[in-house]
Amino acid sequence: MEVHPLLGQLDCLLAGEGQGPAAGPTNTGISPGMRDGSAHVLRCLKVWYDLPSDVFHTAVSNIDTFLAKMKAQPKHLSCIAVSSFHLACSQYQQGLPSDTLLVGTPEPADLVSISQSRCSASDLLRMEAILASKLEGGGTAGTPVTPLSFLRVMSAVSRAAAARLEVTPLPPPHLLHQLEILVCDSSTLKFRPCELALALLCTEFQQLCAKHPANTTALMGFVTELQKYCNIQASHFVSILSEVVTILERYNGEGQVPHRQRLVWKLSNRTLRHLRPTDRLRPSLPKICEEAAAASGDKACQLRLRSASECSLESECSDSDTGYKPGGSDTESDVEMEVSTPGGPVKDTGKRKAEKNLA
Repeated sequence: MEVHPLLGQLDCLLAGEGQGPAAGPTNTGISPGMRDGSAHVLRCLKVWYDLPSDVFHTAVSNIDTFLAKMKAQPKHLSCIAVSSFHLACSQYQQGLPSDTLLVGTPEPADLVSISQSRCSASDLLRMEAILASKLEGGGTAGTPVTPLSFLRVMSAVSRAAAARLEVTPLPPPHLLHQLEILVCDSSTLKFRPCELALALLCTEFQQLCAKHPANTTALMGFVTELQKYCNIQASHFVSILSEVVTILERYNGEGQVPHRQRLVWKLSNRTLRHLRPTDRLRPSLPKICEEAAAASGDKACQLRLRSASECSLESECSDSDTGYKPGGSDTESDVEMEVSTPGGPVKDTGKRKAEKNLA
């Protein structure tokens, strides 16, 4: 493949790069952490529906563009996110051949249910129309320019310029994964898409140089030429590269996911009856057997008598453990406890009968 057609594609991407948000969302109501959490939810939806990475990058770009132009409340962010994702599927479909259908396109009702965004399907469609009106071309101009676009073209340029070197023509899967992680971090919004893509490609070339030292001069030379072609200052590129490495190291070193969405599983009564409840399970205690001697003449047998305070204390403990409700029956207390009230009837429990027999 010739280098000049690829450089023409790179020129087109650089020309359309300024149409997106320059410095990310400036919305005062939605914090960067909220935006990052929504981006991670979209990434999970992309994996759930097995969609290409283009859909995810387009959806995140739609969110950033909308928040840069409009003020939104935090309670509407989840609806904005799923609407951007659904709109991104339509935008990606426009770039495909007419006879090709995007597999796994989510229905609005299913997307709302799976994402648990607390909005209805009609809310999603209304928000999607508002989003499209704020985008370039009304959302019908295809996918926007994203760091993924630059990563693919820059990798192809490097491959065409050095066909004998071990440089893959398209970004390997782990690079796509790392780019998604970088896009989910709002601190990278201050960088241009070409700067973010070139910094990630430089980290890959550095690893290749460690494995094949003979290719170090050529690979790093590609990075330098692409840096000049995209008009990126050397000192600025060093700071970008350092921040990219820091974000990836922090993500790889974390034992827990920083942005975790609590999912609520909706179960039918039939399914719920077959599940074993685990929220109120307690370790089983050994049973206390209180039985009277069978022989009435055995004077050595002693019965443990309980005072009224002990009975009331045990009654409270028994009620709290078994979930006592007014009007309900407590079988264990009827058998084991003896409660007497002044001037009232005395329940003839099992222990009371044994005391009469001994008397």
